[in-house]
Amino acid sequence: MSVDRLAELSRPAPAAAPGTGGRYEMRPLLSGGSNDPNSMDGFLNEISHIQETIRTINDNVTRIQGFQSSALQAADAREEQRQRANAEQISQENQELMTHVKAKLKEIEPTSRNTDLAIRKNQFSNVTRSFMDAIQRHRAIAVEGQRAESRQLERQIRIANPHATPEEIDQAVSQAEQGRPAVFAQQLMQSMTNEQRRYDAQQTYDAVQERHEDIRRLAKSIEELSSLFEEMQFLLENQGKVLTTIEDQSYDVVNSLEKGNAHVGNAIKSAKATRRKKWICFGIFAVIIIIIVIVLVVELVPKNSGNDNQGQQQQ
Repeated sequence: MSVDRLAELSRPAPAAAPGTGGRYEMRPLLSGGSNDPNSMDGFLNEISHIQETIRTINDNVTRIQGFQSSALQAADAREEQRQRANAEQISQENQELMTHVKAKLKEIEPTSRNTDLAIRKNQFSNVTRSFMDAIQRHRAIAVEGQRAESRQLERQIRIANPHATPEEIDQAVSQAEQGRPAVFAQQLMQSMTNEQRRYDAQQTYDAVQERHEDIRRLAKSIEELSSLFEEMQFLLENQGKVLTTIEDQSYDVVNSLEKGNAHVGNAIKSAKATRRKKWICFGIFAVIIIIIVIVLVVELVPKNSGNDNQGQQQQ
């Protein structure tokens, strides 16, 4: 069963169920039965589910990139807002999926208690790296979108206030990228002359405010994605430490066994030497007994023979 699950990990993800609006249906945490992560089959099921979720995340990143590009090329403000709303919706969905994957990875994280640690460690490391790649891809798209929005904000400020200096514009853009309120941008807009205000100044001002908020939103997303990437990197490094600790313990066990075998070998040699010495001592003792017997026999036999001869002569 486990071998079959290993083969299934490379299969493509199934399409979203009809009626779900294309949204990915996430599996609940700590699901029992065949999804019990404590069993190997359950662990592989969870790995497969995470891989499917990562594929959905990558597909969403591609869609976000398309919406961002469409928003920048939109012919009117309404279409631009619609494309941005689409990008924001998919981005929020990806954030939910990433939070789900993070929780799942922590749920199935291999420990030293797993007897099949080597297989779990390999599968866990591969899927975690795939997740980190997806995070980096999403982050790169967010950074690209933020830069494009910053260029748009710069152009809008120049149009609304031609007298703004490059330093002032850079400061306004920097505030947006740092996620700070549009205080400096507001000051630039308020410094426009009455003559400039005649040319739909309020509409331009609103566009600048909206662009600033978009940059702030992207800055927050980039920060969250960077934090998530670091968290996953720490999780992966921790797994490496767990495996290293187990390998060190295994090495110590092997050394202990080798030392134990050496002690047993020495004990066997010592026992053989002891038995050999016992037999030598026994042999020496036997020889001594034999010699004593021979001496006694030699001493007693002549005396008895002499006594017998004397008795015959007297008769």
